[in-house]
Amino acid sequence: MSYVLALCLALCWGTAFLATKNFVEVLPPYWGTFFRVLAGLLFFIVLYGIQRKNLKCPVKQLWRPWTIGLLLILLPFAAISWGQRFVAPTIGGIFNGTVPIWSFIAGALLLKGEDRFTWRRAIGVTIGMLGLLVIMRPMIAAAQLDASPLALYGCAAFLIMAWSYSLGNVLTKKIMVDSNAMTMEANTFHQYLFAAIVLLILAFCAEPVPPAAAFTPKVVLSIISAGVFSSAVAFLLMVALIKRWGATRMASVTYFTPVVAMASDMIAFGRMPSGAEIGGLCLIFVSLILIQKKVEAETK
Repeated sequence: MSYVLALCLALCWGTAFLATKNFVEVLPPYWGTFFRVLAGLLFFIVLYGIQRKNLKCPVKQLWRPWTIGLLLILLPFAAISWGQRFVAPTIGGIFNGTVPIWSFIAGALLLKGEDRFTWRRAIGVTIGMLGLLVIMRPMIAAAQLDASPLALYGCAAFLIMAWSYSLGNVLTKKIMVDSNAMTMEANTFHQYLFAAIVLLILAFCAEPVPPAAAFTPKVVLSIISAGVFSSAVAFLLMVALIKRWGATRMASVTYFTPVVAMASDMIAFGRMPSGAEIGGLCLIFVSLILIQKKVEAETK
């Protein structure tokens, strides 16, 4: 059963980039991100309403879910929407696969005593950075030839996504662990509510309101896929796996996210991955193995 959950989680995470690609081709990025978050928020409202969960949060504690919502929902989702306009879903999936590398770096810097650099980990981080450079090198060369850096802008957005996820993962341990004032359900609800409100304000201020004609069945289904399955359902699957496997083993699902993104790209658009993408992904896998094996050895 645990492996079925892991497979479902990889499918949810890996297909997020294809779904986002589908709706940002029609909707402005902030509006697209808002509707994605709104879909997730509505899902949790219905689910927690049926379950009669307590969603109250003391006003003095609101900064906690708001901070995590900024780092784990608002910033990364907006970065994905912005960057996915310029690159293929495969690229987004690969950059998402680097989150454990950045999480380790952030943890080593912010959580003294929990994560620390060793020679093995330092080599792993270096190999991961090399993998990103391999992927981006053709884009750099193309930008130099035709002075069109849009693909690089997309990669920069995905780096922001990965950094935001990693910082959010680390700060979740740091600022939420001592908070007994709210339930997990209340924490999740207020994260989504905060992200939805801020995104709605940003969208109204920065972009034109999309016409009703823009919401074709493909766009609506893509928003539901990204907002409900790739975000809300994925969160519930992640929590279930953490309870069964622990956080370290659950993180191994990250290995399959780029593969799913690459497969969805091939099926939807017939796009075959380039040699640079495959080579860079292999280097990132090696990096993750070097970092995670060390973590597993220290937790036994």
